[in-house]
Amino acid sequence: MNKVKYSGEKQRLDTHISSLLGITRSQAQKKIRAGEIKVNEKTANPNKILIQGDMIAILDKKSPEKIKTAPKVKIIHEDENIIVIDKDTGIVVYPDSTHKSGTLLDAVRGKIKITGSERPGVVHRLDKDTSGLIIFAKNEETERELKKILKERRLEKTYLALVQGKVVPKKGRIDIPIKRSEKDRKKMEASPSGRESLTEYEVIKYYKNMTLMKIRLITGRTHQIRVHFAGIGYPVIGDKTYGSRYSVIPTPSVIPAKAGISRQFLHAHELAFELFGKKYHFKSELPGDLGKFLDSL
Repeated sequence: MNKVKYSGEKQRLDTHISSLLGITRSQAQKKIRAGEIKVNEKTANPNKILIQGDMIAILDKKSPEKIKTAPKVKIIHEDENIIVIDKDTGIVVYPDSTHKSGTLLDAVRGKIKITGSERPGVVHRLDKDTSGLIIFAKNEETERELKKILKERRLEKTYLALVQGKVVPKKGRIDIPIKRSEKDRKKMEASPSGRESLTEYEVIKYYKNMTLMKIRLITGRTHQIRVHFAGIGYPVIGDKTYGSRYSVIPTPSVIPAKAGISRQFLHAHELAFELFGKKYHFKSELPGDLGKFLDSL
């Protein structure tokens, strides 16, 4: 069983579960009607409106899954309100239908110094194969404040990415709405009917048929960077979901096979924000696999 306290705006239960678990809305409704989803320890209807503070419990009625060991984490900052992690690639942030244990949240729960009923709050997320900086709130007041900062676009998130092709112009903004795919709920897609999605970028260096960039997220939609750059013809190197044939690792004639990478070249590089009157600024340099790949170009 996984439990999470809801802290977003008012939203239907089935809509939230669909997004949370990466399933269709009809699948979410079936789970809710089957009693696999409870709110405040009670069964609920799919159309129930969630409000801040509701406790959602997700039950697993399938055969017991082997519990995975929580991953090791690199803590770069911790105080009474927040904990900042430098996440490795391959780690899922939050439990879902296919990753019920062994997540970053499991590791943080075992590491941070909190007492009583408080739980670490997930303020924002990183994809499984994206490395870099991520914040957890250590109490409800901080979680609410950080989500407010995020909503008001006062949390500056900067990424490093290597994309296919020579990006021009060297500086720019991408303004393409994004929504969840109706065909595959685990994917996002560019769509005029989607939510406003803004990305700013600046070229750091050109390589042969590739561009290293610094990217700043103005909004924070799921898979935003990957969808945006694939949408304008510059997919992230190694992106198996949105890159099509253009995102495959360059052939050995361009890159030595031993220097190849097995995941998308995307790293959460910087976080900057002000919380309760205190300014924070964190940096994480490229991890070994991505650095080695660049050195080989």
